[in-house]
Amino acid sequence: MRLIDVGVFLEREIQMKQGGTVDHDMKSVLEERSDTETAYAILSHRWLDGGEVNYLEITELAKMENRDEIRERSGYQKIVKSCQQAGNDGLKWLRVDTCCIDKRSSSELSETLNSMFRWYENSNKCYAYLHDADVFPTAPNETSAGSGCWPEWFSRGWTLQELIAPTDLQFFNKDWQAIGNKRDLASTLEKITRVPSGVLADGLILYRPSVAQVMSWAADRRTTRIEDRAYSLMGLRDVNMPMLYGEGKKAFIRLQQEIIRNSSDQSIFAWKPTDETPQTCGMLADDPSLFRDCRGIIQIPSREFHLKLSDFWGVRVTNEVDKFLRRTDYLPSLLSFPRKWTIEMPAHHVSIVTNLGIQMQLPFRRYPGCPIVLQVVLACGNEGSSGLITVNVVPWRSRCYRYTGKIGSDPLPGSYQHSQLILSHETKGAPSGIVIEDAVGAAASLLEIPVVPKGARGKSYFNVTCADAPGVFNEPFSNTLKVIAGIRKLLAHILPYIWVFFPLGGAWAFSVATTCATSILLIFSEFSANIPLTHLPSSECSFPGEYVIASGKDIVLLRGEGRAVASVTQSENVIPYHDLQDIRQLIGNLCAILVVLGGLLLGWSGRAFVTMAVSFLILGYVYLLLPNPSTLKGIPRPRLSTSPWGVKLKKYTFSTQAGGVVFALFLLQNEKVAEVMDELLPTPNSRAWKKWKTIVLDITKRRGDFDSVTSEWDDGTWTDTERTVLESLFQDARDAHGAFKKHLAVSSSQPPPV
Repeated sequence: MRLIDVGVFLEREIQMKQGGTVDHDMKSVLEERSDTETAYAILSHRWLDGGEVNYLEITELAKMENRDEIRERSGYQKIVKSCQQAGNDGLKWLRVDTCCIDKRSSSELSETLNSMFRWYENSNKCYAYLHDADVFPTAPNETSAGSGCWPEWFSRGWTLQELIAPTDLQFFNKDWQAIGNKRDLASTLEKITRVPSGVLADGLILYRPSVAQVMSWAADRRTTRIEDRAYSLMGLRDVNMPMLYGEGKKAFIRLQQEIIRNSSDQSIFAWKPTDETPQTCGMLADDPSLFRDCRGIIQIPSREFHLKLSDFWGVRVTNEVDKFLRRTDYLPSLLSFPRKWTIEMPAHHVSIVTNLGIQMQLPFRRYPGCPIVLQVVLACGNEGSSGLITVNVVPWRSRCYRYTGKIGSDPLPGSYQHSQLILSHETKGAPSGIVIEDAVGAAASLLEIPVVPKGARGKSYFNVTCADAPGVFNEPFSNTLKVIAGIRKLLAHILPYIWVFFPLGGAWAFSVATTCATSILLIFSEFSANIPLTHLPSSECSFPGEYVIASGKDIVLLRGEGRAVASVTQSENVIPYHDLQDIRQLIGNLCAILVVLGGLLLGWSGRAFVTMAVSFLILGYVYLLLPNPSTLKGIPRPRLSTSPWGVKLKKYTFSTQAGGVVFALFLLQNEKVAEVMDELLPTPNSRAWKKWKTIVLDITKRRGDFDSVTSEWDDGTWTDTERTVLESLFQDARDAHGAFKKHLAVSSSQPPPV
């Protein structure tokens, strides 16, 4: 590091002040020294435009004609006073960043910024010069230029590390009079800077603050260059990275990536969105100000985190019946509701920063049928609270984005799932929140029955379904489903007692009762699986009035009043379809064993054979009655349920995907038309496709037509191949517009507003 020789500098200053000739054989004012082997002081101050002295001026001052003008600057006087104070403290060396850095060298500048925290930390004395204060402030002053009406030194980005790093920090007023030190003023400094007094007294190593806490200290600080908002925080998290001035807010993203590479602290994802934050964005904050309210967030150790997470295991207790069933002296509860994890708690999984995003394993839960949002649990919490911090994410094409909107229901009760997620570090590529690719519950049922148009076998086709949800999922029907689920749960707990006690009272009664109870259980299981059960969304939450559900050669445009659409997209089957086959197989085998066991108890009498025959007929009819795709398709079976919403469906078929997408865009009543088009129909990297997309978006937004569109694109510069592609694409668009006009003619809905 480059330091000022205090003795040489003061001797030169005396010679210039006396007006004499400066001794040209005098040693150089600046000298390279080791920060670990040299006792030195360092100055912390607010840089002032036009008043500082740079490297060239401090080294060549004696030879300059305007040296008197330079010596009158406030920046030069700071150096003089600092040297005098260092001499009084018995120190021979001083560092002042304004004149000890040769900014003409980018490599030296980068080295300096990466080493600055260490240099302040290793200093013997640090002088904090408050140029706009007479005394150390104890209350805000409205005349101060700094943030919160405090002296400006407390509002600058670089002075945060200059406050924390030094062991011995002394404050001086504008007249260079000592007004206190960091240790004695720790409580007042905590009120001004939000930095805990423990950090000021003992340093970062002993206090070990979380990433979110460190970022919160810098939330209201300012820097001249936007990149310095990030660069000034490197030393506080002990990371290094190259300086790339001109990258803007990407510097803060790079800083967080470096922190993730060196730390398992997940509080870095716990920033608070503001009203300006997009509804879907990257997982990393783009500015320290988003951590303003994160001062109390602490990192939770691995074992403690998993112990807290285990409290979510099992179904949440919501009523007296569940409380009774969960009693420890109730036998089935020991089998049905595991209370604690018995496995060894794993450590935090390693995070890997890739070009796609941040790959890490996280626990998550789903919302009741919500098509786009997952709740992720972070290994951090608020100080003094026993809970964990959660954030919502949206999976989209192999990456997860932060979701800042409101959800109208709580997550599904039960245990968290663990999965390897790739968290996007940038907002670029974030989904619109309108297109759903992985639909579940009722939304998925809208895509279950594909329609292949006549003559389309072996040919390309694309289906677009208009689904209008006129009303909200009604409360009485929801309560009915809850009753059905309750009866099913009750039967599940009655069966063990039937198996134990009925053989004692009679084998015939045992066989019949077991068959009937199992049949009812199977019916209710299937009934609950086919009718989605939803939590009614709150009227206070704003939900989109439309979604686009995409799957292969089919898309569904689901529209209606916000709560009506949400009641469909936020529905969840009581029993997931992928678990249904296992339940059927298990119950079928169990029934066969019970019927045979009943025959053995009856002694294989005539009554036993009659009972077994009746039991098999009942079970067979129940099995055929249920909508099981694995059974013979030729046997007619009545459906046990119908849709409770009365969604009106209209299906249209197009020969190409481009035509179907354009038709959907005409129907879409949303400002995110361009984003939806990119998600439904990614544009190839060709001039023709880009031109077609630009014109189509313009026409769909203003609800125009494609009759005279040729004059808009045919400027005579296209090749024959490009012209053929464009003519084909615009023909698809004209077909889509024709279908749109027919849809408006036969539909009772009004055309979308322009």
